[in-house]
Amino acid sequence: MRTLFRGFSACAGTAVGSAVVISRGRAVRKTPAGDIAAEHQRLAEAMEGARAELTNARAELAGHDAELVLNVHLMMHGDDLLARAIKRRIDDEGVSADWALRAAVDELKSPLLASSASYFRERAEDIEHVGQHILRHLRGETLTLPNGGNVLVTHELSPADAVQLLSTGNVEGLVTATGSARSHTAILARAFDVPTVVGARGIVSAVRDAERLIVDGTNARVIVGPTAREADEVAARGARYRAYRSSLVSEGGDAVSVDGVEVTLRANVELPREASRAVRCGARGIGLLRSEFLYLDADEPPSEDAQVAAYREAARAVGDVVVVRTFDLGGDKLPSGHRLGHSRNPALGLRAIRLTMWRGSLMRTQLRAVLRAAHQHEIRVLFPLVSTVSELRAVKVLLEECRAELRDREEPFGDVAVGAMIEVPSAALQVCAISEEVDFLAVGTNDLIQYTLAVDRSDPRLAHLADPLSPAILSLLHSIRVAAETSGRPVSICGDVATHPLALPLALGLGYREFSVPPSALVFVRECIRRVEVKQLAEMATEALTLRTAAEVKALIDATVGDALRTLWTEQGIADPVSPI
Repeated sequence: MRTLFRGFSACAGTAVGSAVVISRGRAVRKTPAGDIAAEHQRLAEAMEGARAELTNARAELAGHDAELVLNVHLMMHGDDLLARAIKRRIDDEGVSADWALRAAVDELKSPLLASSASYFRERAEDIEHVGQHILRHLRGETLTLPNGGNVLVTHELSPADAVQLLSTGNVEGLVTATGSARSHTAILARAFDVPTVVGARGIVSAVRDAERLIVDGTNARVIVGPTAREADEVAARGARYRAYRSSLVSEGGDAVSVDGVEVTLRANVELPREASRAVRCGARGIGLLRSEFLYLDADEPPSEDAQVAAYREAARAVGDVVVVRTFDLGGDKLPSGHRLGHSRNPALGLRAIRLTMWRGSLMRTQLRAVLRAAHQHEIRVLFPLVSTVSELRAVKVLLEECRAELRDREEPFGDVAVGAMIEVPSAALQVCAISEEVDFLAVGTNDLIQYTLAVDRSDPRLAHLADPLSPAILSLLHSIRVAAETSGRPVSICGDVATHPLALPLALGLGYREFSVPPSALVFVRECIRRVEVKQLAEMATEALTLRTAAEVKALIDATVGDALRTLWTEQGIADPVSPI
């Protein structure tokens, strides 16, 4: 029977194949230890074997950004907290190492799972991965792919297991019942370019080994038991997608519309080493350097010198502008060894500019680093989650103080343009006043949609409500662009709207001429721009602003540019964006 599951897209693309179901393994039973010393020895050997396997897996990813994921897990493997908790249970309760491990992992996970913040739930997932990895070594189990299976279906996959399985080149698709698009498994799936859907709840129990299924990583869905025609169509579409993407990458060139309107495309990157890839994909600089990723997997914040080196590395790689967003920490993004305080409601609490201003040393260190890196490089600074003019004025005072400190130190520094992210309704409603305080604006559409529509975008049950084509969102995007034009400030879009197959043409019609997107999306965004006439899009946007529902807006876009873009949507593997799936 054909069954459809939805989750989160972790890696775009499609795969059709036979399922390999990896269950959680047999249950761990509470059994007495026959010999306490022997159980301690079993534990030591298992932990050492797991660490060695993880070290080998890291070597597979040497020089790749995903290597950092394995560094985090190696740190957790080396943490005495887990080892002490297991040994204590073996000694105090006289139980096997298997049971002591299971109980210790559950104990460490419990307070993290009780948190409402997705960051802490993801750290609980990391602890579970480490525990399962050690348990596998305790039991002497090996993880191999059976002959004939090429799509993995599992509750979760530890980073070490992910590298071991995905690096074989035999895995064509991956589905997990848990996790998010930011999970470590998702990061590694992207590293190996394996179409992946995560968070597909209930799928493990619904799929049998060798059962046929489709993994649609582009549309975040999995089809179990597809029809033969459906499977053939998806397989052909996946092949076209790979070939077409390769042709666009090699083609290069500028993003210029049919009627000669040039659009600037920059890249969103998480780490400086991604900058070279962005240039190869055609980016004109970095429109969003997510600097918090220099901190997320560390126990301490990066030093001023380390940040200077990172920003300069990115600038040298692109030979163009680099926009450094100050640490967007808090909410679901907290460093592994953080001591940054907790909020009862993380999404509305101490995060982004609020957090770094509260911890003034974080902001001061980063601003000095940005100023120093700007010596001989075009580097700009962007402040996230600005909600009031007062916040901007306060951080600008701090920026002046940092300039004075560098003068006193006789340290060379450069001028930096100052920008504000418009991603909360209060900022959007006061954008005229905010624009007078800054040199440029950047619209963070992901948070703008979340906060305007009051939708938790990490909840798959609510994903359909977080619609970028909602009339409320279009009205805000229009007013922001008009305010920017009136004040003479350049404005860009750096959220998912810039890559959405329907929202991008509408954003062009609303007057946006600069977008910052992930490197992997650059070729398709550029091709979309090359196929449309901006004058026609402007007329479409004017009409769209009079409509009352997202469905009406979608129908208008399809009627206006469907003929020009439908083949591009198909070539990307995107299902008909107007009809329900």
